[in-house]
Amino acid sequence: MNSIQLSFRNILRHRNRSVVTIMTVCLGFTALGVIGGILGNIFSRLKGQAIVAEKMGHITFAKQGFFDNGKLEPEKYLWSKQELAGIMQILKADPEVALATPRLRMFGIASNSKSSTIFITEAIVPEDDQQLLKTPIDGRTEKGMMSLAPQKGTHPKVAISEELSHMLGIKKGQNITMLTTTKDGMANAVDADVENVYNTGNPATNDKFILSDYTLAQNLYDTDGAERVVATLKHPEKLAGVKAALTSKLNQAGYKIEARGWDEQSPSYKKVTTMFGVIFRVLTIIITVIVLLTLLNTMQVTVNERTKEIGTMRAIGMLKRGVIKIFCIEGLMMGIFGCIIALPILFLVSGILQASHASFVPPVASTSIPLVLKLEPQKIIPVFVLFCVASLLSSFIVSRRISNQKVVNSLMQFN
Repeated sequence: MNSIQLSFRNILRHRNRSVVTIMTVCLGFTALGVIGGILGNIFSRLKGQAIVAEKMGHITFAKQGFFDNGKLEPEKYLWSKQELAGIMQILKADPEVALATPRLRMFGIASNSKSSTIFITEAIVPEDDQQLLKTPIDGRTEKGMMSLAPQKGTHPKVAISEELSHMLGIKKGQNITMLTTTKDGMANAVDADVENVYNTGNPATNDKFILSDYTLAQNLYDTDGAERVVATLKHPEKLAGVKAALTSKLNQAGYKIEARGWDEQSPSYKKVTTMFGVIFRVLTIIITVIVLLTLLNTMQVTVNERTKEIGTMRAIGMLKRGVIKIFCIEGLMMGIFGCIIALPILFLVSGILQASHASFVPPVASTSIPLVLKLEPQKIIPVFVLFCVASLLSSFIVSRRISNQKVVNSLMQFN
């Protein structure tokens, strides 16, 4: 009879202790799986919020210095019409680029003719933005996924954020006045119809954001160029390499360019993932230590009850390492069984959450998102391995100590 068969029979023979050990691993695995799944859902939703809802795309290209000083001296970082055309031609010719679209951002005063407040606007090309909304992302929600219809007629249309609409008392179909300065510092204003009112999904912008047409922004800012170009990729996993290659290509063409990925531009994503990443690691350590201590205690009781058995195995010629091997295999098998049992429990919890349509408002969000578990193999497998190692380690520590006991003492041990 080999060691695996003997270990499996020992697990069945000591059912009570085995069940305690297996369930300890199962509960620990389930706890980390639920926490990790919730965090994975939050992270993916924030990713979708940044790339699509906040319209950052995958990569943003701008003149060198724009990301540091563009808000202070925006007029210095505008591309001319000719420069923009050259940049767009290079980007659209690249096989990895799915979409390249110009952007303008402005700040100013929004008014209903009686009261005013500050606004920020992101100017989009509606046709391009419709394509951006179709960008494949793993965390998609309808909140914040707003665009503009292609502009027809002479009267411009915009979409405004919910809290801005509430502050100014402006509803869909009514008029809003946008006042800002041109690139030369002259005051300029335009009246626009409110095409839609929506929740941006971000509390930092939901009280001041206006989504406007690119042509409208050009007229308001008195320019025929743009300050940025936003691009999406056919293979987002290649972002770092494509960003470096495109930046180099544009600089070689004579354009002084710098580029940033969506994750570099989204401060909320970095802060939230960093904070919750630390919390998850701390919880992982705490839960793992609790599981390990529980396993050590359970295995200690199990081994103590089997002292005579160990003495008998040693008396018939089994070496210390053979005894340790049997107990280590037992511990490893129980760890594997515990993790396997936990997997359907995780999927059951995930199904219950989806069926109940539970939701919550995560940090740095202004609207609720579905409370679901994002269960990914690349995150589940490390936890699986972690608890199997913990089970193996606890068995090794206990069995190594008891196997060092003299054979005579083990045989004389009273139960």
